[in-house]
Amino acid sequence: MSRPTFDTNAAEVYRTSVEMEAIERRSEEEVQQQDGQGNDPESLKATVEEEKKKSIASYIRYNAFGTAMGFFVNGYMYDISTYIVSVYTDVFPSFRHDVFLQTAIGVSMLYGVMFGLLLFGFIADYFGRKKGLIMCSCLVLLGNIIGVASHGTSVVGGIWMMNIGLGVAGLGMGGEYTCNVPNAMEDSEGVNIKTRGRRTSMLVMCMEVIGNYMPFVVQVIIIAAACRNAYLGAASHCHYEIVKRVSFAVATIPVICVLIYRTQMRDSEMFSKDKQRGKSRYDAIDLYIVIRHFAFRSVGAVLNWFLVDYINYSMGTFGVIILQSVIGVSLLKSLWITLAEGGAYLIWLPFVAAFVVDRLGRRKTEVLGWACLSSAQLINAGAFWPLKRHPIGWIFWSTFVFGFQYFVFVPVYLIPAEAFPTKIRATMYGVSSSFGKCGGIVGTTIFPHMLTMWFYAGLEYLALILAFFFVPEYSQKSLVKEDQRFYELRRRYAARFAKRLGVTDEDLREESLNYTFLQILKYRITSSSKEQFHLQLKNYAATLCRENGLGSLRRIEYVAELPTDYNDLTLFSRLMRKIRMGKEQCAIYEKNSEEMGYYDPSVEEEEFENTEKQEDVGDYHSYDWWTSDAIVRNEDTKM
Repeated sequence: MSRPTFDTNAAEVYRTSVEMEAIERRSEEEVQQQDGQGNDPESLKATVEEEKKKSIASYIRYNAFGTAMGFFVNGYMYDISTYIVSVYTDVFPSFRHDVFLQTAIGVSMLYGVMFGLLLFGFIADYFGRKKGLIMCSCLVLLGNIIGVASHGTSVVGGIWMMNIGLGVAGLGMGGEYTCNVPNAMEDSEGVNIKTRGRRTSMLVMCMEVIGNYMPFVVQVIIIAAACRNAYLGAASHCHYEIVKRVSFAVATIPVICVLIYRTQMRDSEMFSKDKQRGKSRYDAIDLYIVIRHFAFRSVGAVLNWFLVDYINYSMGTFGVIILQSVIGVSLLKSLWITLAEGGAYLIWLPFVAAFVVDRLGRRKTEVLGWACLSSAQLINAGAFWPLKRHPIGWIFWSTFVFGFQYFVFVPVYLIPAEAFPTKIRATMYGVSSSFGKCGGIVGTTIFPHMLTMWFYAGLEYLALILAFFFVPEYSQKSLVKEDQRFYELRRRYAARFAKRLGVTDEDLREESLNYTFLQILKYRITSSSKEQFHLQLKNYAATLCRENGLGSLRRIEYVAELPTDYNDLTLFSRLMRKIRMGKEQCAIYEKNSEEMGYYDPSVEEEEFENTEKQEDVGDYHSYDWWTSDAIVRNEDTKM
């Protein structure tokens, strides 16, 4: 059965985290008081739990609205410069031939987004999603203010000041992904696992696409008044400064609303519980697990995002200029064509993709999207010149090509938020998405020098192969169990690390154990003594063991013998395992991986007591952990 969907209504009062804590304390006091009066404590506890569920449902709905508004603003900002580039191209013939300046407008925001993804990925995991979101909104607001005020002693100077504003706003927009998408995914996990992908996609991708078309709605009104008769290559007294300033000024209104709203948002329940573990800092085990077990899924998350952004940003930035060149229409008419395409076809496809992503699964949806996109692009490349002679044919096929990209974008947005555990989710999401923005920068930079549809069709077929083999399938998978699997894997690697370095009970009892990974790296660089470095490394291993609940040498040796099999849910790794291990061993490997999500470490002490009572057991290293009470309890948990 799936988890229940909390039914809330608009009249509910949204409670802050402080209010929820007060409710919890008050409810516990009431339970104790009523219990002392002889009332049924079970019914009172049930009432308390129901109160907690309502409170959680309330903040989840509150967070959802903040997420939707944030990505609406993101979508607006992404396309705010598309027609500004076209306006400058119409008004200034020198700008039309200045490829470097055109490219600078296209990539200035992308550079900001790329660095914002990396920076706020760390901030979201270390300090919290809410704090990161507030900082993001402040940066987007600052970037818009710079865009409105952009001015220079020359036209080129004004353009470069606008680029600075786009870059500053891009920093906040990049943080929007790493702070908001993981938070929305974790909230959706608490609503319904079966519809987690659909809910997150509608809050993120669908709202961003709606926002993509809002600059065109605003600019069609502005251009109708300020640049109505502007044709490609004809400077017709277009008031380009009005188009630029009003486009940025309109965006400041929703940005301010989002900033105020976010002061009342909350971190997700999953993230809050993960923070309570007290392990917010990164360590060597996290890096080791990412390299050893998350490599193939990272290939699917990173490269596919790189390719889809390479195609989308390069063709999107210069799409209006191409449309005017091919069809020969005015700037205003090209705006109307863009809006007509979006309203009639493009704006609805993200919702279709969001509804099928849970039914088909992440991998199948992305494969379907790349297959349709690459085939449409191939037809478009072969029929380019016949279509150019018939403008309606060009419009139809370009719409068809861009329409299928949403079946790629939806799973591409979801996969990094599901494929990595809560502790490093925002960081790895930022790494994956930043590579995508690198693709957008590369594509936008080289697009004016390499306009060939055949090349794009080849890239899309390559992405199809990568998606089929390297995209993990997380539909219907519990992220909570994935977190448990990750932490159990960390515990076992910590035990193996300590055993290899010879950690003793005396090392574990040392009170000053508080070594970090950065301290060890610094000591390795500055110290020339191998013996001293080995001692520091040993103390670091003891610190990791203590953080993972391994307080004795005996327990370390026991846990070190447990399997570290981890199924990354990609077809490529499964195929390699079958070739290397065989079908039966592959099934055992996957079973070991699944059992880690249900393993209960608390029963290990009981196992030690049982082994001490058996005189003929021998060395407990050979104890068959598959028959232990830990797995018996795990099976009960599954039931």
